[in-house]
Amino acid sequence: MKRAGWILGTLLGLVVLAGCGSVLSKDALYGINYEVDYLRLRESPETHVGKTVIVGGRILDNRLDESGTTLEILRYTLNQRDEPRSADEASGRFLARTPVLLDPGIYQEGRLVTLAATLQGVEERLLHNRTYRYPLFSIEELYLVPERRVEGPGYDPYRYAPWPYWHRYPYWHRYPYWYRHPYWW
Repeated sequence: MKRAGWILGTLLGLVVLAGCGSVLSKDALYGINYEVDYLRLRESPETHVGKTVIVGGRILDNRLDESGTTLEILRYTLNQRDEPRSADEASGRFLARTPVLLDPGIYQEGRLVTLAATLQGVEERLLHNRTYRYPLFSIEELYLVPERRVEGPGYDPYRYAPWPYWHRYPYWHRYPYWYRHPYWW
């Protein structure tokens, strides 16, 4: 009996761990250098050229040319699944290049991405009349985070519910007093 419990616990643990995986493929994760932190990489990019890291953020610009696509991305911190979580002002922006055509209709401004990328160097560009040094990455694998539908302030999931209106979300706290409502008198 103890052995069955141990096996069941182990299987349950493996299922839980399997659900906490990265959004990137195992092949992409195999080449990642986890010893390199993005902030150290940004401070001295010349010493980290050729190292592959996981980075992510919000697409600010998608430029197409003869050599492929260049994405300008505002770096975000990543969660446990390597999905962008929140903007990281200290890290700034970076460029990501690929020889593949990334359709600007899909990889558009405002979309969140996670990528396994190899540092190629630094590229200087003008950013609001100032010279800005962008770390330049070559994309190994790119994950486009699905758009999530955010409901506005007028959204009412119980609008067409079969029960009376005072049971709907904003009025749920009145439920114990339903018998005092004029409808029941």
